[in-house]
Amino acid sequence: MKIVFMGSAEFGLPALKMLLEQHDVAAIVTTPPRPKGRGLKLFDSPVAEFAKFQNVGPVLTPENLRDDEFISRLKSFAPDLFVVVAFRILPKEVFTIPKHGTVNIHASMLPRYRGAAPIHRAIEAGDAETGVTVFRIDEGVDTGEIILQSKVSINDTETTPELYERLSLLGADVLRESLDMLAGGNVSTLVQQPAGATRAPKLSRQEGRIDWNLPAPAIFNKIRAFKPFPGTYFFINGKRINVEWGIFIADAAPLGASPGTVLNARGDYIDVQCGNDTILRISKIKPEGRPVMDVRAFLLGHTIPEGTALE
Repeated sequence: MKIVFMGSAEFGLPALKMLLEQHDVAAIVTTPPRPKGRGLKLFDSPVAEFAKFQNVGPVLTPENLRDDEFISRLKSFAPDLFVVVAFRILPKEVFTIPKHGTVNIHASMLPRYRGAAPIHRAIEAGDAETGVTVFRIDEGVDTGEIILQSKVSINDTETTPELYERLSLLGADVLRESLDMLAGGNVSTLVQQPAGATRAPKLSRQEGRIDWNLPAPAIFNKIRAFKPFPGTYFFINGKRINVEWGIFIADAAPLGASPGTVLNARGDYIDVQCGNDTILRISKIKPEGRPVMDVRAFLLGHTIPEGTALE
């Protein structure tokens, strides 16, 4: 099949590699270069960087997906199918162009976790499993008919970057099988049931601030989920400290301390009282303006008295 690939993030690279090896990729569509860093230097998307390195293309970077010239260019490829992975919401005049429509790889078992952050939200919720879904794009957000799904377990200590990598590879495999089914005319799609739908909204910086009233297992899940953005953090003496790692102690004896109270800050860890008489044991941090370090290294130069209230 003649395919146009649309994507911007690293998540789509395994799928793009597979398509280039096994199908006719007529074009690659990605986001325009964006300013980053203090100097606001322009950087290509990971997909654009990959295409340049592999010397494949053409690569289209439209600002406006409804632009007439862009749409005409897409039609000129006479595509059989568009494949979308971690891109933008397509208007109907775009996703209806190909003969076989447009399919998307989504990093959840739809209809669970529709939206921009399905991997983060699954870990944050403490889910034991997730997966990938290949589905047909329609006018809703992640609401189209399901072509194929594959489920995986989430490890108890797995972080977003780790699960992201596993699901990106799985997504390529599920896409390969889905395309074989489409090419053979052997597709029986499944309509998503709205009753089972949940949302996975984009993360905000404010979500990373730790609410010590939550039980320690819930905070631990946020530490795993919010890597690398927005991170989980607290303030002490007006200074922000990111929590890079820790564990929870769920069966601690009630100590009567208020949530957010430092119970112990000696040796290799900082113990903090959390909700439901649970304790978060912090072992790795990133102080404001400094690199990631073990708590032991931090405590060599800082004293945190027991009873300190973290903000």
